[in-house]
This record gives sequence, C-alpha cells and structure tokens, in this order.
Amino acid sequence: MRKLIFILTFCYFVMTNLSASAFDAWFVDTRRKFEIKQLDNNCKWRTSALDIFVQSHNPEKPLVIVTHGYKMTYPEAKQFGINFSKLTRNFGEHRFLFWSWDSEKESCGIKSDTINAGKKADSESKYLTDFLKQLKPESKVSLIGFSYGTRLISSALQQLATEQITSNKISGENNVTGTTKKFRVVFLSAAIDQDQFGQNKKYGNLLSITDKLLVNINTADPALFLYPLLKGIGSPRAVGRNGICTSEIQKEHVSKIKFINVRPEIGIDHTFISSFHAFLIHRREFKEYALFDDNINK
Repeated sequence: MRKLIFILTFCYFVMTNLSASAFDAWFVDTRRKFEIKQLDNNCKWRTSALDIFVQSHNPEKPLVIVTHGYKMTYPEAKQFGINFSKLTRNFGEHRFLFWSWDSEKESCGIKSDTINAGKKADSESKYLTDFLKQLKPESKVSLIGFSYGTRLISSALQQLATEQITSNKISGENNVTGTTKKFRVVFLSAAIDQDQFGQNKKYGNLLSITDKLLVNINTADPALFLYPLLKGIGSPRAVGRNGICTSEIQKEHVSKIKFINVRPEIGIDHTFISSFHAFLIHRREFKEYALFDDNINK
C-alpha cells in the first residue's frame, strides 16, 4: 500500500506539471563516453555540450545533481531524469541535472553484479570530478545520491578534496577547501560502508569540502540489511541503514552531518522512487540541502 501511494503521488506531480513552462533541466550519461543533453520545451532531451552548460550556468542558482543506484538502463535514466526534474521544479529556482552512469545489470549473479556496480560507481566518479572542476568557483552545488550512487558522489568529492589538500601542502596554504564552491550532499538509502569517512579512510577527506551532509536512515531497508554479506559476515554495515560512524571523524566535520529517520515514509523497500519521495516529503530539509535555502521557518 505504501509503495502504491508513492507511485500515485509521483504520477500526480508529473501530470500536473506537463503543461508548465520550460525549465532548466539537464542530463548527463557516462556509460560509453561523457554525454550531456538539455530538456527542451517539448520534454525531449536535446544533445548539447559541456561548454554550453558551463557558460550558461548562473552560480547564484543552485545546481541540483541527482544520481541513481544499481540496475538502471539508459532509456530508464532519461525518463527518470524528466520525471524527477518535474517533481522538484515547484520547490524553488534551481538548475536540475540527472546524472546517469553504467549501472546496468550483468549476468554474473546478484552478488557479483552488485560488487561490480560498486566498482563502476567508484571508477566513473572521475567524470563527475572533472565536471565539478569546470563550474564557476562561487557555484552552489547539491549532490543527491541513491544507493550505489552515493559511492559515485563520495569518490568524486574525495578526489576533489584530496587534490586540494595536496595543492595546499605544495603552496603552503592553510585553507583546506581552497575554493568558494559550496557542496551540500544528500545520501538516500546509501549502499556505502559506514566506517569509511574517518581520517585516512576511503572517503576521509570528503567532509573537508562539504558544507552539509544529510543522511536518510531506514532501518527496515531489506537490501541494506543484506549489504554486509557482500564482503562476508562481520563486514561494515550500510550508511543508509545504520548511519555513519563518527568516532574517527574530526569534531568540526561531525557537526556537518545530519541524520533523518525515513522508515515511516519508506518501510520495507529499497527503490529510487520511494527514497526520493521520502526526501521530498521532508520539505524543509529538501529546501535546505538541495536548494541552499537556510530559512528554517519556511
């Protein structure tokens, strides 16, 4: 019943926005090569170029980047991009970008497929890293990832942060971020190890360039319950079910992390649609973390 309500709500939002005016929505795919498209007035993706995106980008306008998780095809990604851009358009002025990566199901078995998907998310993060470097320094960027999509985002920000720290050491500067770019990050049903954000860990530098990090927690998520079994019993649990281990994270960075319990909205489910809708339901958090609206009275 909960899933049916989500789907009906999803369809309602899409249908009520079909006749609305044109808006600023984009699509990137990195399956074979970097490909960027823009949504036209007829809700069709039209091939564009990175230079056009960068030159037309207004840094005062929040850029909302949403990426999916495991097992999504190219046609599905394009349609999801259209649907989700319509869902977010009434929340405020922003530029929307749906980021798609090579997550399609293979034929190696569930365990091998999911492990390979995680590796692909890490490897394809280089495209996102390079993309973020192209943006104007004062840009406001929110990165919303679902499931394995959180790995892609984490790997990209880790690379940016590591490069900046290395650059600062060479130049003798003390400023960790070294840039006015603001990144706000949202983890939806995150399929990522909960102990990888401390110092000297895989994503240990990520929080140094992150303004705020919102983590949605669902202790009823069945897929994330099985997550430790991918590496064997006793392996780290998933962030989306158990949160981030903060014991090894610097105190000034721990304060950037916020956890929200979305079990009442999602229940026993692990789907992109239900996780994204649960985020939309928390309207205050959506406006703060996605749109950089810090007016908590709204």
